[in-house]
Amino acid sequence: MNHLTRRKFRLFRPTQGQSFVELALVLPVLLLMLLGMVEVAFFISRYLDVLDLTREAARFASVRGPMETSDLDCSTTDALNFFYDTACMMSPPADQAATCQESKYCNGFNPYLMIDLTKDDVVISVFTVAENSVSGQLPEHNGYWALSNVDFADNKDLNLTDDADTLTNNFWRDCQGNEVRDKPYYTADKVNDSLLTNAPENKGFVAVEIYYCYEQVLGIPIVTDIIPNPIQIRAYTIMPLPAAKPTPTNIVATPTP
Repeated sequence: MNHLTRRKFRLFRPTQGQSFVELALVLPVLLLMLLGMVEVAFFISRYLDVLDLTREAARFASVRGPMETSDLDCSTTDALNFFYDTACMMSPPADQAATCQESKYCNGFNPYLMIDLTKDDVVISVFTVAENSVSGQLPEHNGYWALSNVDFADNKDLNLTDDADTLTNNFWRDCQGNEVRDKPYYTADKVNDSLLTNAPENKGFVAVEIYYCYEQVLGIPIVTDIIPNPIQIRAYTIMPLPAAKPTPTNIVATPTP
């Protein structure tokens, strides 16, 4: 090896080693960013699924009457329970037999996500607006209906009873079980704040909300140390409900403060 070759070897060897060190330092960060982007894409997709479900449920409810509370069966077409059947729109299709048998909540339009009845919740509220102010809210004794309060074992709807002590209200809590709220997103005050002064004074609305615990698909360790896993997705839709419009024969209870 002549003098010139040895000189070139000494010049280039440290540079090549430095590149490998830089690659070793940057590559994990790049991989973490890439995996994070993939996780965000999954999260956004699931959020859009949840949002679409609230819209479909609100559309279903908007052409029906809130006073119909006949049965707790998603498959019956001749008997309607306004609140429960609206929540059924977010349940798995009937052909997912194992899921339906396990949860007793199926025959809906939701093949993408499984509602966990121990953590997730669907909340439905009906508002009657008279003279451009909320004058009534259903269900009467608590002003909202929550799927978590359906007693599947005894086929009872605890939302429509007067025993508030039996209500579970999963939506009160986050996915870690911490109580973070004591009321739904849509309340009488929220609706009043959203009303337009130049709109018709008498009308009705139905609000559908879902509280869903999203399990991270990739479960990246560093990400899960910062962002809770599962993390709660909340989506809301409110639509006009002609059947809740105040009439001489349609008297709705005064909303709960």
